[in-house]
Amino acid sequence: MAVVLGRVTVRGNLPMSSNPSFYAFPVRSEEKNFVLQTSDCPEFAMLDVATIAKLTALDGIPLLHFEALAECSSFSKRQKKASKQELKIFSVSINIFGPREAAPEVAARLARISGYFQHPNALPLGFDYCNPQCFRFPGDDLNMNKFVGTRNSLSSEREAKISAEIQHILDSISNVAVEGDYEPPAGLVSSLTGHQEDGVRFILQRETESVSERLQNELHAVTSTCQNENRPRQYGGLVADVMGLGKTLTMLTAIRCSLPEAEVHVNFNASASDSPERRRRPNTKATLVVVPSIQLIESWISEIKRHFAPCSLKYLVFHGRYRASDGKSLASADLVFTTYSLVVADQESLGVLNDLNWFRIALDEAHFIKNSSSKQFRAISSLSTRRRWCLTGTPIQNTLDELASLAGILKLLPFSSKQEFQRHILAPLADDGTDATKAFRAYLRAYCLRRTKLDLPKCRQKLVHLTFSTQEQTLYKSILGQTKRNIDDLVSKGNNIRKHNILFTALLRMRIFCNHGTLLASASGYLAPNRRAVGCERCSAISEDDAVLLESVPFCPNCGPSLHGGSPTSDDGLSPSCDFEMSPEMPLRDKSFAMPRSTKLSAVVENIANYNSGCKHIVFSYWTSTLDLLGQIFDASGFMYAHMDGRTTHTERTRVLDAFRLDPRLTVLLMSIETGAVGLNLTAANVVHIVEPQWNPSIEEQAVARALRMGQLRDVTVFRYMMQGTVEENIMQLQEKKKRLAKFAFGQENGSCVDELEDLKFALDS
Repeated sequence: MAVVLGRVTVRGNLPMSSNPSFYAFPVRSEEKNFVLQTSDCPEFAMLDVATIAKLTALDGIPLLHFEALAECSSFSKRQKKASKQELKIFSVSINIFGPREAAPEVAARLARISGYFQHPNALPLGFDYCNPQCFRFPGDDLNMNKFVGTRNSLSSEREAKISAEIQHILDSISNVAVEGDYEPPAGLVSSLTGHQEDGVRFILQRETESVSERLQNELHAVTSTCQNENRPRQYGGLVADVMGLGKTLTMLTAIRCSLPEAEVHVNFNASASDSPERRRRPNTKATLVVVPSIQLIESWISEIKRHFAPCSLKYLVFHGRYRASDGKSLASADLVFTTYSLVVADQESLGVLNDLNWFRIALDEAHFIKNSSSKQFRAISSLSTRRRWCLTGTPIQNTLDELASLAGILKLLPFSSKQEFQRHILAPLADDGTDATKAFRAYLRAYCLRRTKLDLPKCRQKLVHLTFSTQEQTLYKSILGQTKRNIDDLVSKGNNIRKHNILFTALLRMRIFCNHGTLLASASGYLAPNRRAVGCERCSAISEDDAVLLESVPFCPNCGPSLHGGSPTSDDGLSPSCDFEMSPEMPLRDKSFAMPRSTKLSAVVENIANYNSGCKHIVFSYWTSTLDLLGQIFDASGFMYAHMDGRTTHTERTRVLDAFRLDPRLTVLLMSIETGAVGLNLTAANVVHIVEPQWNPSIEEQAVARALRMGQLRDVTVFRYMMQGTVEENIMQLQEKKKRLAKFAFGQENGSCVDELEDLKFALDS
């Protein structure tokens, strides 16, 4: 039939190959796994989780069998002779063999889980190639053997070229044509900047029928697709301004401008093309704003209070135990705020949010729902509205498939599903035509607005290189040596998810040591931190909101540990369940005691102490234990500081932020990077300290954007601290390596597990 792509983890030595280009392996189902076989090894290698899911979906279809192909050139001599305990991973393509009449069922099952065929690299003699997902005109030859051997992936040079072109397109859609005059709506007490006014016009125009119809016709012409008059028209788009440019106020102003039209919507009759479900639901004038967390709801409400007269925008919060139990309670509001987790929970219980035809739905930080197989994606997609907007500063973080997911949420014609967007917008990128990005460019210019540059103050970046003391260096080497011995004993066991846990837990221990130094009693203290000590706030599932956002991803996007393959505790042989053991002579909570200081934490405090007076500092770390230790050092030094992390209550959070903004004596704010990375305005600070390099560098950028944003009047200085000759130096090299590679991957993230494993091994090689 056709081929799917995957990765395998090797358990044996490679066989002899009769084909000069490829190794061929029969694939056999074994319990919940699929293994590759050789003549002398029945379990030579095991397929990755994503590919297993695709093959499992075909279970029960008669007469199917699979064969894996791996390029001979992908193996070095060292890999071919590697020992059993060394981790060996390589890419394969899976040929699916079966009767032609089974092809439609195979294609349908794979499509339901976003599985798509590629042309096979090779076929045995006597077999015909048929791809049931490939478009053909009536009368076309069903035999597609001429495509066998056609390269499925782009060359690295071409991929880099297309990636650069995509980045250029994203940077060029800041000047999308917007027409008409902007009139400030009643109730708005602040003046918008020019780019915010353009943003309001962009939103309102994309919600008009004449503009929407024109854009749809233009896309039909560019992509040579046929119009479907039976589908109801949808409105909306993507506001993808970079962080700090005021997307929230732009959307709030558009909501206020459109209130008269929203009032009309309440009594608007459903059309014949509407579904029966939509026709039975009552209309509401409200815009539903969905955000990742309750903290973001607070940020939106703060913007309303700051920029609009009282009662000019009426809002309700759908969150907590006392939230409305029926749609009528929400109908009187102009805005209803909720979180992604509450949309999921409501759909699984009362279904209040599904009982209304919303005037508009706005998704803040929309990149949080980029996984189209997640519960929150499905719950958001089921909500009824004709106007959908995605707000995100990072519409594409890793793969173009993420943008396809957002397109699936927006449902904008003519490509109202993720699959249609992939087929007509993304698929041409792999063609070797003269303008492979034509359709991609046309879609974004129609429905996306992204401004990347503004007249913000300067941002000075300073990297602080630090070296361990003799005592710290000795302990670091001891911990690293023991960690590597543990990894050698365990890494050949289990699947990729388990290996990822082992390696990442080990890396986290080394990173924690770089912060805390000899503040722990011994090396054993670093070899036995529990999950709470090494994980970030998000993957520790402090809130229901974060737990739902992470239910569909394999690894924490911030700090990396596997979320569904077992916790990194005693069962992996590395992490017995116990907390950090502090040195007996250094009680953590005794603020009057003179503590020993780690090299790094001492450098942070001394840097702040010696900095110009009149400046305010934010200190970011994703370990609350690091912030606790810094707090004690500041106490001992007589510094006035505030502390905010995921444990801070809503009331205390508001008090802390107000005090930091207004009290000139309060010059330091200690903040967990997960708490501060999204949604906060901290322009009172003009000096940012990143205590440790983050595994996900975009988290650092989001944290810096809390200070470097609209409203900042002073230049901003960012200090990043790095221990030389350690895993931190390797992590920073990985960040630079990723910047040099093609920015956007062409395809889904099936190989992300393997890539992460390679990065982890590199980071620990110090």
